Order: sequence, then structure tokens, then C-alpha cells
Amino acid sequence: MKRVVMISGILLPAAFAGIVDSSYVTLHSAQGFVIPCGFAGGCEQVLNSPFSRIFGIPIAWLGLSFYVTVAATSLFALFGFEKALRFSFAAAVPAFAFTGYLVFVQAYVLGAYCDYCLLSAILVSLILGLHLLAKPWLAK
Repeated sequence: MKRVVMISGILLPAAFAGIVDSSYVTLHSAQGFVIPCGFAGGCEQVLNSPFSRIFGIPIAWLGLSFYVTVAATSLFALFGFEKALRFSFAAAVPAFAFTGYLVFVQAYVLGAYCDYCLLSAILVSLILGLHLLAKPWLAK
């Protein structure tokens, strides 16, 4: 089995987990519900901060579009179109940088953490790492 196909098989569930995470946050916050927070305890503060939106668009919507892109390109790669991972790799690099910024904001500006945001940060890091292992820029 090709390495890219194996990595795509790991990317797909990671992207699906991200879709579930970002959909949950987006739908609950759009309806005005308080999202229950686990160990971090700062979800309400983080998700209602001015940093949770860009030009009025919730960041969770941007995350959802990122995860859908990764899932779609992973499916294409599973079926032999390995070059498709180039698109999600091109999205994973800025997503990782932006995630780093958001974790910085949680730690040093807000002083609060969101479980769902931290899960997303882990998933984005995993997705970028898997892309680096797959080396989609070398796909033929």
C-alpha cells in the first residue's frame, strides 16, 4: 500500500473529527446556547470574545471549511488522485499558523482556554504533520 494512501486514511478521520468539532461550536453559538466546557472551563469567555470572529464571521465556520477541504482531498487521494493533497496542504500551512496565533490569544490575552478550540489546534497540527509525511508536493 502506498504511503500517501495510508496517510490519507488517517487524514480522513482527523478531518471528520474537525468537522464535528467546528460544526458543534458553530451551531450552538449561532443559536445562542451556552456551550458546556470540560477541563479548560473558559469556553464561554473564548467563544464570546472579539477574537472569535473575523469580519463578523465565526472562526468556527472557517475551521469547518478547512476540515471539509481536508476531508475531500483525502478522499480523492484515497482513490488515486494524490495531487489533490496539494490543495489541503496549501490550506494546512496557514491554518497551522493561525491556530498558533489563536492559542497565543487564549493563553496571553484572554487567559482562558476552550476545550473545542484546543481540540481543533491538536487536529490542525496533526493534519499538517501528516501532510508533511505525505509530501504532496512530490506527487506525480
